[in-house]
Amino acid sequence: MNTANHTAMFEYFERGRERLADLVAPLSDDVEGTIDEAANTYRKMIPDMAYADCPDHPMAPSLIYCCINLAVYLALKDGGVDVHTFGKAMLDQLATFPATERTEGERPDFTGPGTHPGEFVVEVLEPDDSFAWGFNITSCAICHQFSKYDAMDLVPYMCASDDVESDKAGLGLRRAGTIALGAHQCDFRYQPGGEAGRVAETYPDKIRLV
Repeated sequence: MNTANHTAMFEYFERGRERLADLVAPLSDDVEGTIDEAANTYRKMIPDMAYADCPDHPMAPSLIYCCINLAVYLALKDGGVDVHTFGKAMLDQLATFPATERTEGERPDFTGPGTHPGEFVVEVLEPDDSFAWGFNITSCAICHQFSKYDAMDLVPYMCASDDVESDKAGLGLRRAGTIALGAHQCDFRYQPGGEAGRVAETYPDKIRLV
């Protein structure tokens, strides 16, 4: 166990406490207690998370963000909040944040060390006339982690968060499906300025935004 790495991963939670409090406030009468419960749950998750041995891996922040929200959801679920109420609140909050800056045509960097079971497996694609950059996720670290907590019904909302980020930056993300929604892979295709294809529109029964 690398205590320094685990501390670094927990610091993500501590830095986001204000955001999490804003998320929880409409859903719980005990905001501080809910956040503290989520913090304890997230801390216990860390040793068994992918990238626990390498929090600087380029794919680690995606998993960390999702696991923090999972911990908050589990705390709220104990108080009777259902997955769709939480998922919509999470996406609505995400939509209010500034877009992440990305150079047009820039590809994400999926390289980096990591040997923990349950990591993302990513296939980077060469661009063609239909997309500027793209990749397939053939094994999903988020699904791997959420399944341990019987929370697979929350993962589609994590998938939808990619669409929210794409819309804010005008990246034109399209996906035919995701692993959490029953596809054999998550097929990310980006065409900045192009028409987006949002998973919530294709799977409104799994991602209820209305």
